[in-house]
Formats: sequence, structure tokens, C-alpha cells
Amino acid sequence: MKKILIVLLAALLVLAAVACKAKEEPQEAAKEESMTDEPLAGGWTPAEDYEVTEARQAIFDKGMAVISSIHTPLAYLGSQVVAGTNHCFLSKGSNWLELVYFYEDLQGNVQLMNIAQLPIVPQADGTVTAPEAGLMGGWSYVEDPAFTPEGEAKLEAALQNQVGASYVIVAYVGEQVVAGLNRCLLCRVTPVVPDAQPHYALVYVYEDLQGGASLSQVIDLDVGAYCTYGA
Repeated sequence: MKKILIVLLAALLVLAAVACKAKEEPQEAAKEESMTDEPLAGGWTPAEDYEVTEARQAIFDKGMAVISSIHTPLAYLGSQVVAGTNHCFLSKGSNWLELVYFYEDLQGNVQLMNIAQLPIVPQADGTVTAPEAGLMGGWSYVEDPAFTPEGEAKLEAALQNQVGASYVIVAYVGEQVVAGLNRCLLCRVTPVVPDAQPHYALVYVYEDLQGGASLSQVIDLDVGAYCTYGA
């Protein structure tokens, strides 16, 4: 009789443990799922405004002190908090537009990290590459990245039927002459959902020979992917 009771008691304990485990597993899964929805610490934060202020110009000048060629900052794109701060600028070099990265330590010292050509040529797989100089019919950087009110109006017209995100033009960065004109715009994109995180994207607009404009495609641009020590 004692052996039977012991066996029954052991069976009940096993069943209780299994039930408890089954109850805990959904809670753990829910916890893991909620953790993946949280923004990652240390990620890049797009700038609220792109003006190259006096303070931002000082960062650029400090970091570029080791470079003899001329580079002109056009817009401040964002920052990343590390043990100090990483900064990203859109800049104009001698023959191209570029992403320039600096590391600023806690004492205010600035080090150039990398200068990367801004990729603007769309590929079939959804990526972008830098344009090839002198390629007939290919993409090229614009001489003046400033966007005119007329050009901005055409972009707004091209996006008027788009829903789900708002677009803010940072710069007009590239073009391709076809039967009309393909334009590439660097934009700050914010999805129209609660607590949405903004990001950068290359927005492509086709302008026909009659002056009409239509959206061709949008390709996300991960500015953090070019923040490496390579200058």
C-alpha cells in the first residue's frame, strides 16, 4: 500500500510540475516578444533639424583638421550615443556627395571615423551603390543639393496618393537623364503610427517631359552601416 501511495504522489508531483511549466512558457514567450519590440539602445537618432549650426560646424572642423582636401558640410543627419557621441554629416566633397562620421569623446576631442560616398544608384535587389563617374545615361550627383520650392512642390505632388508615412526632404542628391528625369532625394521618413521611429530613405521621383512627377520607389538608407573606422 505504501508503494502505491508513493507512486501516486510522485505522479501528482510530475503533473503539477508540467502544468506549472506550461503556464510559465507563454509568459516567457510574451516577455521575449515585448523585448524585441523595444528600440535598441545605442542606435542612431535622426536629427530633428539639419542645420549645420556653429557648434556642429566646430565638430566638423575639428575632425577634418587631418584632411587636406576640401569638404563642405551640407546637413547634420544624426548622432549615436556611445562612450561619447558619434556624429553623421551629409557633406560635399570634390567630386561627390558623402556621409562623414566623427567620434566625439567625453572631453570634446573629435576624431574622423569614415568618409563614405553617398550611395544613390538603385539596384534590382533593393540596395543602392555609388554612381560611376562618366557613365552615359547613368546616375550622377547634383551640383547643388538645395531643393527649390518648385522641386519640393513636385515631390509633394508625387507623394499625394501615398499613405502610411510622412516625408521631409533633407537634400536633392542625384539625378539620371532618361526620357524625362529621375530624381533622387534624401528624406527623413516617419511612419504614421503611434511612437514611430523616423529613419532615412532615398526617395526616387520620375519627372516626365510635360513636367508631371510620380513616385518610383523608396529605399531605406541605414546611415549606421557606414559608421566604421576607415578614413
